[in-house]
Amino acid sequence: MTKEQDKLITDNMGYVVTLARQYKSEILNTDDLVSEGVIGMMKAAEKYDASRAKPFVTFAAPYIRKSIEDAIARTANATDVRSTDESLPIGSHNNYTLLNVLEDKDAPKADQTVEESTLNDDLLSCIDVLNEREHEVVSRYYGLKGWRQTMDEIAEDMGLKRERVRQERDKAVRKLRKAAKGVKNEE
Repeated sequence: MTKEQDKLITDNMGYVVTLARQYKSEILNTDDLVSEGVIGMMKAAEKYDASRAKPFVTFAAPYIRKSIEDAIARTANATDVRSTDESLPIGSHNNYTLLNVLEDKDAPKADQTVEESTLNDDLLSCIDVLNEREHEVVSRYYGLKGWRQTMDEIAEDMGLKRERVRQERDKAVRKLRKAAKGVKNEE
């Protein structure tokens, strides 16, 4: 593991814990699920390409989930084999099946929540670099006010030409990228 990979893993341990808590298992405890999730995150860190714009947690989530789910399935299968080999009394509570350990569908998806929270925090810390018009265009175009609008709709609402809206959006995005790099360098 490189230093960058180690940093990705240590910086995102809380995320693995959050994901692991979304799973219910009568066989594996949360610590075991977290350990399996870390294994998945290590695989993701080895394959992650930082030059792409995708945040690491978004990239790593499927690896983490797969590792946890595979561990649950392996353990459930091993328990099912033991249960059939042993003479268990009727009504025994030791009959584990995959249904006992499936993902909790009612739990919120941590990866989506974390990604949205991270993006919103980054955006809020950088958005003050925009002038009023740029702020309005970006807010409407990316749906920061709860709904997204096309460039044509924004142009019509603001009394601008579509091309001017595109220029304002592009200029604002460049400013936000520059500001975001400054924020990351400070961390």
